Amino acid sequence: MDLVFQKISVVVQGPVQSSKARKQQEGITEKCLLSIRQHLPGATIILSTWKGQDISHLEYDKLVLSDDPGQNEDAYCPLNYHRQVLSTKAGLAVVTTPYAMKLRSDNFLIGNEFVKIQKAFPKNSNKYKLLTEKVVINSNLFRRTSHGHKVVFNASDFFYYGLTTDLKLIWEQPLFEDQPFAQELLKKSILREKGSQSLEAEQVYCQIWLRRLTKDAPLLKHRYDSTIQDVKFWDEFLANNIIISDPEFIGLGLRDTSIRRKKRANEYSHLDWLKLYQKYCNKKQKIPFSKAQLGLSIRRFFKLPISKLYTDLKLIFK
Repeated sequence: MDLVFQKISVVVQGPVQSSKARKQQEGITEKCLLSIRQHLPGATIILSTWKGQDISHLEYDKLVLSDDPGQNEDAYCPLNYHRQVLSTKAGLAVVTTPYAMKLRSDNFLIGNEFVKIQKAFPKNSNKYKLLTEKVVINSNLFRRTSHGHKVVFNASDFFYYGLTTDLKLIWEQPLFEDQPFAQELLKKSILREKGSQSLEAEQVYCQIWLRRLTKDAPLLKHRYDSTIQDVKFWDEFLANNIIISDPEFIGLGLRDTSIRRKKRANEYSHLDWLKLYQKYCNKKQKIPFSKAQLGLSIRRFFKLPISKLYTDLKLIFK
């Protein structure tokens, strides 16, 4: 397996210690780097962080230090959009291996199953196949609903694994104000209906890189802004380009604040994605029975309609 791992570079991006602006679990980045050595022996570790961070106690193969751009104030993107994009982009720029992983500095590995999973679902329908190979993304915080509403483009930002060229298509993007459609996005934000929810940070990232891949990707003005056609586009895109899998099955360890006793009802599970893959890419794909998925479906059946009704009433009476 070591020969396979030698074809992988892991870009660990983000701060490596707590600051006044952002708390971080003590020792989590050191744990992250050591876990890569353990579970991906032979892989190249690239630490992409900010100048001025204390890196004296950390082990890595390549170091990329960037000037911290600080929180952005562009009236549309989340505060740390530039930070996430810049540190990831800078790390990917020095990757020389065919495969790469983007891993936040506050998560870690508990296995390497993602390597096999990335090759396990090769079929596609050609429509909306925009990446060369599928990219594995963890299901934690990969939202399929928000407050009972169906949402699109709400991909998690914790973990991405796939071809280096595909990860660069996603993360090597210009700053928000340099996007050709930045003004249109700002205008949509200004025209957002009173009381409607602003976009999640992940929705901003995702629609920007999706727009780079295809003009068919719509631009959203609020969190629940999607038509039936938008949902279908998103479902087909996920089936053809992404593999959503649960952290424990791909070998991803989570920071303490991300761990829940039960899976959130609003997140995708691997079996949710597998149904999309079966529908759009491989009709013969079997869907295994899962007690956890059954329990998740039951919780969704009761919880999501109530959550949607409560949210809608709040919007009406705001």
